[in-house]
Amino acid sequence: MPENNSTIEQWERDYLRDLAKKQLEIANSAEMQKKEALWYAHNDYKTKEPVVTLERGTFNREFEHLWDPKCQTETARGIEYYFHSNMVQYEYIHDDTVMPKEFAVGIWAGIKPFDIDVKRERSIGETFAYKLDYPIRDLEAEFGKLKKSPIYCNFNDCVNYKKTVEDILGDLMPARISFSPYFGLANNIYCLMGLETMMTSMYDYPELFHKMMQMLTDDYLELWDFIEKNGYIRPNNFNVGVAQGTYGFTNLLPKNTDENAAEYGKLTMGDVWGYTDSQETSEISPDMYNEFFFPYYKKISERFGRLNYGCCESVSAFWEKSVSKYENLSKVSISPWCDEEYIGEKLRGKNIIYHRKPFPNYLAIDKVFDEKTFSEHIEKTLRAAQGCFFELSYRDVYSLQGEIYRGKKAYETIQKCIDKFWK
Repeated sequence: MPENNSTIEQWERDYLRDLAKKQLEIANSAEMQKKEALWYAHNDYKTKEPVVTLERGTFNREFEHLWDPKCQTETARGIEYYFHSNMVQYEYIHDDTVMPKEFAVGIWAGIKPFDIDVKRERSIGETFAYKLDYPIRDLEAEFGKLKKSPIYCNFNDCVNYKKTVEDILGDLMPARISFSPYFGLANNIYCLMGLETMMTSMYDYPELFHKMMQMLTDDYLELWDFIEKNGYIRPNNFNVGVAQGTYGFTNLLPKNTDENAAEYGKLTMGDVWGYTDSQETSEISPDMYNEFFFPYYKKISERFGRLNYGCCESVSAFWEKSVSKYENLSKVSISPWCDEEYIGEKLRGKNIIYHRKPFPNYLAIDKVFDEKTFSEHIEKTLRAAQGCFFELSYRDVYSLQGEIYRGKKAYETIQKCIDKFWK
């Protein structure tokens, strides 16, 4: 993030202000006010009316031809892209995403696990594929490589960037800093040693595996302490992403009701949404997850005010022994590999949001959008989630097969299914 805006030309400022005015006109519309109210009611368990979004990041390149960037300086170009991105979501997807009235600047905070560099080789071309060179091949022989994890946080950069945005747009659109913490223990271990070594190490060196997990847990807890002690926490209870295609709108956070608490550094991790997942443990047994991973996940995530859990793993497999035991669980991911009927039964009547991720291939692979088959897939989900607080986020779509309105058509099809099958 830039530290100053001295290089931004006056014409760029004027142009960005025009873009901000266009966005605010939509953001202040009756339609957006209604959608914002729905999100607050949804996340606060006051309505069972579904919310539906389509995450666009994985297929953004299919919209790049729509953008004719005008700004020349790097900082101005980044702000210009922010407005362009919001407008694409509105015009070509038009789901339940709320057009922002504020310019959100997100704090990033994390650790470098065990202070070990992991070499990542990306594939050539338009793909997300990569290969890792795992630094640990034998946990016992190389345990000495595991050091204390250094802490990283870009809070000061965020403050500077916020000032840059405010200098250009402040009288039109307020800039606001937020903090949405994430950690992924299973991913950290996977990147360190790969799935095969991770799985065999639990059998071959269980004591060392637990020791490694405890070290990593202590490092994350120290990170949360560091963030709190330095007064870096900012609320994420408004129109800001909190991972997995969902948003932070809620009146249940922050728990500290002092409106000046954030500025005075008085907020804690208990005042924000937090997110974690454990995709890399999908192929181990519920007993092994419960023994080797869950206690550490729980200890770190219990610091969050509200927990958003899961990605592509099957939470149904680990629900009974582990996932259901997260006391602050507020939203749980129901992936295509999850037993959605089982989870529907378990969440019915509970203040936990059934966060469904439909099978992406209907949008990403099929040359012709099969509305009938797609509708049957959505109907199955709606029947499984009856009686639950329900949210649907379409994710992991890597192509729309050249049909830039396919996402909008999918959203409209989902709404037809909701009108017909949701009670």
